[in-house]
Amino acid sequence: MPNVKDCPGFETFGADVQQAHEAVKMSRRELAENVGIDPRYLANIENKGQHPSVQIFLELMSRY
Repeated sequence: MPNVKDCPGFETFGADVQQAHEAVKMSRRELAENVGIDPRYLANIENKGQHPSVQIFLELMSRY
């Protein structure tokens, strides 16, 4: 699975997702349920730099 180090310019994506859902007072669990993914997967995206699939990326981007 690709990591942030492999994609320059993508370094802040996880932090950006986290800030966006916190700004609207939505928990990680709520966002994960809305997107249809496991909260642990979302935590890995936010905290460990895991890249989401294209489908999940688009789902996350469409929320904000």
